[in-house]
Amino acid sequence: MWQYGEYLRHFITHFNLYVPDLLFFGGSFTSRPERSESFQALCLMKLMEAHGVNRLSLVGISYGGFVGYSLAAQFPEVIEKLVLCCAGVCLEEIDMKNGLFKVSSLEEASSILLPQTPDKLRELMRLSFVRPARVVPSWFLEDFIHVCMDA
Repeated sequence: MWQYGEYLRHFITHFNLYVPDLLFFGGSFTSRPERSESFQALCLMKLMEAHGVNRLSLVGISYGGFVGYSLAAQFPEVIEKLVLCCAGVCLEEIDMKNGLFKVSSLEEASSILLPQTPDKLRELMRLSFVRPARVVPSWFLEDFIHVCMDA
Protein backbone atom coordinates (compact mmCIF):
# COMPACT_ATOMS: atom_id res chain seq x y z
CA MET A 1 0.00 0.00 0.00
CA TRP A 2 2.89 2.40 0.64
CA GLN A 3 3.77 2.25 -3.06
CA TYR A 4 0.32 3.08 -4.39
CA GLY A 5 -1.45 4.95 -1.58
CA GLU A 6 -0.99 8.35 -3.18
CA TYR A 7 -2.52 7.12 -6.45
CA LEU A 8 -5.30 5.03 -4.94
CA ARG A 9 -6.83 7.94 -3.07
CA HIS A 10 -7.89 9.41 -6.43
CA PHE A 11 -9.90 6.29 -7.26
CA ILE A 12 -11.37 5.33 -3.90
CA THR A 13 -14.36 7.68 -4.22
CA HIS A 14 -15.27 6.23 -7.64
CA PHE A 15 -14.49 2.53 -7.31
CA ASN A 16 -14.48 -0.32 -4.82
CA LEU A 17 -10.76 -1.01 -4.72
CA TYR A 18 -9.10 -4.33 -4.02
CA VAL A 19 -5.30 -4.31 -3.78
CA PRO A 20 -4.31 -7.92 -3.22
CA ASP A 21 -0.86 -9.22 -2.44
CA LEU A 22 -0.09 -11.69 -5.18
CA LEU A 23 1.28 -14.97 -3.90
CA PHE A 24 4.78 -14.56 -2.46
CA PHE A 25 4.47 -10.76 -2.41
CA GLY A 26 3.70 -9.14 0.92
CA GLY A 27 2.26 -11.73 3.28
CA SER A 28 0.63 -14.01 0.69
CA PHE A 29 1.77 -17.60 0.33
CA THR A 30 0.62 -21.09 -0.58
CA SER A 31 1.88 -24.58 0.08
CA ARG A 32 0.73 -25.68 -3.39
CA PRO A 33 3.51 -26.23 -5.94
CA GLU A 34 2.01 -24.03 -8.70
CA ARG A 35 3.99 -20.85 -9.37
CA SER A 36 2.66 -19.58 -12.71
CA GLU A 37 0.83 -16.35 -13.48
CA SER A 38 -2.04 -18.59 -14.63
CA PHE A 39 -2.29 -20.01 -11.11
CA GLN A 40 -2.02 -16.51 -9.62
CA ALA A 41 -4.89 -15.40 -11.89
CA LEU A 42 -7.04 -18.31 -10.75
CA CYS A 43 -6.35 -17.41 -7.10
CA LEU A 44 -7.22 -13.77 -7.79
CA MET A 45 -10.48 -14.80 -9.46
CA LYS A 46 -11.39 -16.94 -6.44
CA LEU A 47 -10.65 -13.98 -4.19
CA MET A 48 -12.94 -11.72 -6.22
CA GLU A 49 -15.69 -14.36 -6.21
CA ALA A 50 -15.36 -14.65 -2.41
CA HIS A 51 -16.01 -10.90 -2.22
CA GLY A 52 -19.00 -11.16 -4.56
CA VAL A 53 -17.26 -9.37 -7.43
CA ASN A 54 -18.41 -10.72 -10.79
CA ARG A 55 -17.32 -7.81 -13.10
CA LEU A 56 -14.11 -5.88 -12.66
CA SER A 57 -11.70 -3.42 -14.15
CA LEU A 58 -8.15 -4.46 -13.45
CA VAL A 59 -4.84 -2.63 -13.40
CA GLY A 60 -1.75 -4.83 -13.44
CA ILE A 61 1.73 -3.44 -12.94
CA SER A 62 4.87 -5.39 -13.87
CA TYR A 63 4.33 -9.02 -12.82
CA GLY A 64 0.76 -8.06 -11.88
CA GLY A 65 0.30 -7.24 -15.56
CA PHE A 66 1.15 -10.82 -16.49
CA VAL A 67 -1.34 -12.05 -13.91
CA GLY A 68 -3.98 -9.58 -15.14
CA TYR A 69 -3.42 -10.66 -18.74
CA SER A 70 -3.81 -14.30 -17.72
CA LEU A 71 -6.96 -13.50 -15.74
CA ALA A 72 -8.45 -11.72 -18.77
CA ALA A 73 -7.57 -14.68 -21.02
CA GLN A 74 -9.08 -17.22 -18.62
CA PHE A 75 -12.14 -15.20 -17.59
CA PRO A 76 -12.94 -12.71 -20.39
CA GLU A 77 -16.56 -12.44 -19.28
CA VAL A 78 -15.45 -10.94 -15.95
CA ILE A 79 -13.14 -8.23 -17.28
CA GLU A 80 -14.74 -4.88 -18.05
CA LYS A 81 -11.47 -2.97 -18.57
CA LEU A 82 -7.84 -4.06 -18.40
CA VAL A 83 -4.83 -1.75 -17.98
CA LEU A 84 -1.35 -3.26 -18.18
CA CYS A 85 1.63 -1.19 -17.05
CA CYS A 86 5.27 -2.17 -17.53
CA ALA A 87 4.36 -5.74 -18.43
CA GLY A 88 5.94 -7.39 -21.46
CA VAL A 89 3.11 -9.88 -21.94
CA CYS A 90 3.71 -10.04 -25.70
CA LEU A 91 7.50 -10.29 -25.47
CA GLU A 92 8.84 -13.03 -27.74
CA GLU A 93 12.28 -14.48 -28.47
CA ILE A 94 12.48 -12.47 -31.71
CA ASP A 95 11.97 -9.24 -29.75
CA MET A 96 15.01 -10.03 -27.66
CA LYS A 97 17.08 -10.93 -30.73
CA ASN A 98 16.13 -7.54 -32.18
CA GLY A 99 17.41 -5.82 -29.02
CA LEU A 100 14.12 -4.87 -27.33
CA PHE A 101 15.18 -6.52 -24.08
CA LYS A 102 18.93 -7.06 -23.88
CA VAL A 103 19.05 -10.64 -22.68
CA SER A 104 19.76 -13.76 -24.67
CA SER A 105 16.63 -15.74 -23.74
CA LEU A 106 13.47 -15.81 -21.67
CA GLU A 107 15.32 -18.01 -19.19
CA GLU A 108 17.97 -15.32 -18.71
CA ALA A 109 15.26 -12.67 -18.27
CA SER A 110 13.60 -14.84 -15.65
CA SER A 111 16.91 -15.36 -13.84
CA ILE A 112 17.33 -11.57 -13.62
CA LEU A 113 13.74 -10.70 -12.70
CA LEU A 114 13.56 -13.49 -10.09
CA PRO A 115 17.18 -13.51 -8.88
CA GLN A 116 18.46 -16.56 -7.06
CA THR A 117 22.04 -15.39 -6.54
CA PRO A 118 23.69 -12.19 -5.30
CA ASP A 119 25.17 -11.58 -8.77
CA LYS A 120 21.74 -11.79 -10.43
CA LEU A 121 20.28 -9.49 -7.78
CA ARG A 122 23.09 -7.00 -8.45
CA GLU A 123 22.26 -7.19 -12.16
CA LEU A 124 18.59 -6.52 -11.41
CA MET A 125 19.58 -3.54 -9.27
CA ARG A 126 21.78 -2.16 -12.08
CA LEU A 127 18.86 -2.43 -14.51
CA SER A 128 16.25 -1.10 -12.08
CA PHE A 129 17.85 1.93 -10.43
CA VAL A 130 19.14 5.17 -11.91
CA ARG A 131 21.85 5.20 -9.25
CA PRO A 132 22.27 1.65 -7.96
CA ALA A 133 24.25 1.05 -4.81
CA ARG A 134 27.90 0.55 -5.70
CA VAL A 135 28.76 -1.98 -3.03
CA VAL A 136 26.27 -4.29 -1.38
CA PRO A 137 27.71 -7.22 0.56
CA SER A 138 26.87 -10.66 -0.80
CA TRP A 139 25.69 -11.82 2.62
CA PHE A 140 23.09 -9.02 2.63
CA LEU A 141 21.88 -9.95 -0.86
CA GLU A 142 21.76 -13.64 0.06
CA ASP A 143 19.67 -12.83 3.14
CA PHE A 144 17.38 -10.63 1.03
CA ILE A 145 16.86 -13.42 -1.53
CA HIS A 146 16.23 -15.91 1.29
CA VAL A 147 13.64 -13.62 2.93
CA CYS A 148 11.87 -13.03 -0.41
CA MET A 149 11.80 -16.73 -1.25
CA ASP A 150 10.42 -17.65 2.20
CA ALA A 151 7.81 -14.88 2.23
